[in-house]
Amino acid sequence: MNVVVIGSGVMGPGIAQVFLMGGHHVIMSDIKVEALAEGTREIRNSLTLMAAKGITEQDVTALMSNFQTMTSLEEAVKEADLVIEAIPEVIGIKQKVYEDLDRFCPQESVIVSNTSALPLPEIFPHFRPGNFFVAHFMNPPQIIPLVEIVKNDKTNSEKVAWLREELEKCGKKPIVINQFIKGFLINRMQTAMAREALYLYEKGIVSLEDLDTANTACIGFKSAWQGTFETMDYIGLDTCAFAYNVIFPELCNDTAVPAVITQKVQEGKLGLKSGEGFFTYPEGSAEVSLERQADLLEQLKLFNSYINK
Repeated sequence: MNVVVIGSGVMGPGIAQVFLMGGHHVIMSDIKVEALAEGTREIRNSLTLMAAKGITEQDVTALMSNFQTMTSLEEAVKEADLVIEAIPEVIGIKQKVYEDLDRFCPQESVIVSNTSALPLPEIFPHFRPGNFFVAHFMNPPQIIPLVEIVKNDKTNSEKVAWLREELEKCGKKPIVINQFIKGFLINRMQTAMAREALYLYEKGIVSLEDLDTANTACIGFKSAWQGTFETMDYIGLDTCAFAYNVIFPELCNDTAVPAVITQKVQEGKLGLKSGEGFFTYPEGSAEVSLERQADLLEQLKLFNSYINK
């Protein structure tokens, strides 16, 4: 299969790597030569790390021989079976890219966007109707198993089923969301949890450190192998009903961004990328990101051993 990834920024290289490891020919396209060079380095380094940790036995050089970069979108997509758009969330930029894709792509090509929230097939209803939908990869895409496929009632269901199968062959765990809702699924669930955590922190009920410990040592610990509805079954639905009746009325239901977030943004404390957010990162974002990727790879090995048992 010929796969084209448009955009060599935060997500593009990782998405390209997914399909390289799935055995496909991949072209990554970007208007900036330096971005393509950096993206290529990211892919090679990530593959080398995965091989060193035993995630893959594939030869890195052989995989990279199936990879190309191009600044010409017309040249990149002329034989594309699948195109993944991973460019900034700016409607004007996306519109220009889609206009070009409509001119240059084969009519049978499946085109998806990696947008994290925008209902793009509804914003652009006349662009390849049925064959254009959303495939939202999680960051880092080459490691996190989940991909959200988002469709609506005009989407070609056969194309969705095809992409889901291809992603599964690449080792992913795709899910299908049947309509466009703000934030799709993962962002909605994460935001709901973050809102409650921020509320508890601002009220002085628990520290940042203990909130994160609660997540990693309990919620996240179980969630790696046990889903929400499985958890309810294990607890007992009668017990859940009793607890929810007590807790639901007390949960935070604010609709504004919490003041603690707004204040830090105003102060330029944006998190890892600025060196300080809720915590400080004196070692720099690049080193922290590499450590995070290495830890996630260890987790991926455990996840793969669990789901394949």
